[in-house]
Amino acid sequence: MAPDLLGRLLEQMSRLQQNVLAPKGISANGFTTREIEVLRLLADGLDTAAIATQLSYSERTIKNVIHDVTSRLHLRNRSHAVAFAMRTGVI
Repeated sequence: MAPDLLGRLLEQMSRLQQNVLAPKGISANGFTTREIEVLRLLADGLDTAAIATQLSYSERTIKNVIHDVTSRLHLRNRSHAVAFAMRTGVI
């Protein structure tokens, strides 16, 4: 790719991150900060109740976060979600 095109592409990606994604709490990898926190704690072996306590959310909120991630990415379960996050470098 030509250097000037690459420079413009990177500039556009930076603006997208700053103006669109960051205000909505979404990182460039497509995960929200909350989703990443939950996935990290799942990877550490915590159950739903322990994650809810640590993050000061309800258990229902944690279950919804996990469900949203697995549904959006067509993953089978929470173990599959953690494996996917690890393989893609999210956690």
